[in-house]
Amino acid sequence: METFWGTIVKNLNWTFILTVLNFGLLVWILKRLLYRRTLEWIERRRALEEERLRRARKLEEEADELLRRRREELSEANRMAREILSRAEAEAQRILKEAREEARRQAQVILEEARAEAQREREEILAELKRQYADLVVLAASKVLAREVRREDHEALLSRMIQGIERRLLQ
Repeated sequence: METFWGTIVKNLNWTFILTVLNFGLLVWILKRLLYRRTLEWIERRRALEEERLRRARKLEEEADELLRRRREELSEANRMAREILSRAEAEAQRILKEAREEARRQAQVILEEARAEAQREREEILAELKRQYADLVVLAASKVLAREVRREDHEALLSRMIQGIERRLLQ
């Protein structure tokens, strides 16, 4: 009779057993040689990607900080520009006001000079008219009297006539 184990050995599928052994050996070899290196490579790659991600986050934070500072600087520059512009406008208004006041002063001076010049010319014209009028009166009087008037008489007559003319002109 055959023994229990003999029957089992006889009925075993040796191809299946060899396939399982080959698979186990292959798994052990892959684990020993390839899997460990692959895991090490994956771990190094993961660490590298984490480092890149950490640097990217740090650079992003720095960029955000730089952007915030640039915005603050731009805001400050805009504020300063507005301040300079307002000061320039105020200065321009002040200069314009001073120029207007200076123009008024110069116009007043020119007007006063013109008035003084007109007054001088008026006085010169009046004096010339008085002289011509006196000469005409003396000429007419000498013809009427048919004689020559003495100098003292002439001056007295002239002064009376001038006073009469001045009274009429002032009225």
